[in-house]
Amino acid sequence: MKRLALLLTAALAGCAGTVPQRNAPPEQAIAAILIGTRFILPTGETRGGRTVVNFESEGGRQAEVYRLPVGGGENFLYLVEPGVYRVMPTRSLFGFHQTTMKAVIDGRSYRIPFPRELLRLPAYDVKPSRILPMGILEYKVQAALPGQASRISVRRDQTIGARRKIVQDTGPEMMGPP
Repeated sequence: MKRLALLLTAALAGCAGTVPQRNAPPEQAIAAILIGTRFILPTGETRGGRTVVNFESEGGRQAEVYRLPVGGGENFLYLVEPGVYRVMPTRSLFGFHQTTMKAVIDGRSYRIPFPRELLRLPAYDVKPSRILPMGILEYKVQAALPGQASRISVRRDQTIGARRKIVQDTGPEMMGPP
């Protein structure tokens, strides 16, 4: 009975998506995406933040679903299978899209409706043996009056300068000390 419950739990947990390998050696020769994050408080930028977004291909039940955990002030290089993908809301344990996303910034947890701006982005065509710089996800907490909840906005900085910056910052980081 325990074995059946364990197998059922493992099967259901797989519906939420898999976390791709991060900063893997290049000899695997599959595609990769590069994404940066920025968490901004009213007092300034902080490195103490984390959240999760999904990166999904089309195809219904056969779709490739990747959970991308991202943290503050870092660039994340994830290996993915080549294909066409979209940024989507995370999935629940049973595989249903969640309407809100959760961000933890400096120990405080925020629930945010998944931004339409991210849903309306065009699909990414991830080519084999290439790295696709996606840009920087920016979470900005706005000060609130006493007794009110803080508002948080999410946007993606996809300018050429932002994409160039994450590529330049990631190169030396992955090469390590000389």
